[in-house]
Amino acid sequence: MLVSLLAGCASTNVPPMGYRGQPFRPEADERAMWSQAEKEEEKLAKTGKLYEDPLLEEYLSGVAARLVPAEIQTAGAPPIRVAVFRDPALNAFAMPNGKVYVHTGLLARVENEAQLAAILGHELTHVTNRHALKFNRDARNKRIGFTVLGAAAAIGAAVAAGSQARQGNYVTAEVLRATSNIFLGLGLQLAFLAAVNGYGRDLEREADAEGMERLVRAGYDPREAPRVFELLRQDHGDGGRIENFFFGNHPQLDERIRTTRELLRTRYASIDADRLTRNTEDFPLRTRVVVRENAGLDIRAGRFALARTQLDRVLAMAPKDPVTHLYYGDLYRLQAQRAKRPEDKPPLVAQARQAYEQAAALDPTYPDPFRQLGYLYYQTRETAKAREAFQKYLALKPDAQDARRVKEYLVELDR
Repeated sequence: MLVSLLAGCASTNVPPMGYRGQPFRPEADERAMWSQAEKEEEKLAKTGKLYEDPLLEEYLSGVAARLVPAEIQTAGAPPIRVAVFRDPALNAFAMPNGKVYVHTGLLARVENEAQLAAILGHELTHVTNRHALKFNRDARNKRIGFTVLGAAAAIGAAVAAGSQARQGNYVTAEVLRATSNIFLGLGLQLAFLAAVNGYGRDLEREADAEGMERLVRAGYDPREAPRVFELLRQDHGDGGRIENFFFGNHPQLDERIRTTRELLRTRYASIDADRLTRNTEDFPLRTRVVVRENAGLDIRAGRFALARTQLDRVLAMAPKDPVTHLYYGDLYRLQAQRAKRPEDKPPLVAQARQAYEQAAALDPTYPDPFRQLGYLYYQTRETAKAREAFQKYLALKPDAQDARRVKEYLVELDR
């Protein structure tokens, strides 16, 4: 348990990496935390929740590298690595050894590279300013065990999820519960505190302010920093600690918007932001597929408005992508299933059918649209079309996991 690794650590006077040009050498309890972080990374890698895309990871790590000042890199800071966590929550977190995780939900929501850099700058400040060590030493001095901290954070997440459910936001509540349970179920204490709890509001404010400074030093437009928080408030309001980039002990969105706008008005007033980078060609190129795949996650989670926004964004870049049209079909089909008014269902079913047919027409070798069309035609009692669609699906994907079930439908159609 990590609490035993922190025994005997009294000082919370923790200078940032590269302080006054001094070489950085992790202290004994810090090395223990890094070792714990590596073990947790191994567990996370085995969950199947990591989004595997080497080119995307290379791109994200390249953006992150621009945000680490040269004096910190030369001082011996750990290498910064960025991974993508397959989860629709609007979240990101950093491990103390330099590994940063960005959830697909947040990556799919940002609009440009400067906004992405604002997120990464915040997380990298946690790493290079050694916030995990500060936070945990402070907890130790207060005689608060790591297990107690984790339990308190878990209770807080459960209360927050329950609050959202009582307000009728059942989908947001379920996303919050699911995200928390991933870390709790695997016993990932460092990841849970970084992703769900945060390091306390003072350190989170420090990460916001210094992250914005790094944004400017790297040549990015700082006006995009408050825009990130505005996008998230637009999606979820300012109702406390629900998916608000990030969970836990972060300041509320309204405060973060005011703070970053005040920095623009004062500290960065003399900067010609129009000459700084807002976006690059690489951002849409490298993020297009993950945006599309996260839309699929949001569809399954019932977050239809977010999913539609993401699919529209992908369609604008790749109008002939059959997978995007397939996901539109899934979106309309599930909306039809959950429609409260009977008169709303037929037009949604018609839209689903059109989207699936478009996906099949764009790529006749892509099996999934034919499966979905088979089910749709079966439900609308178009027997011949259902049979043809199912047969095409099985011909294209004879070893499909649901092949037996599809064959049962064909037997029924032949009666």
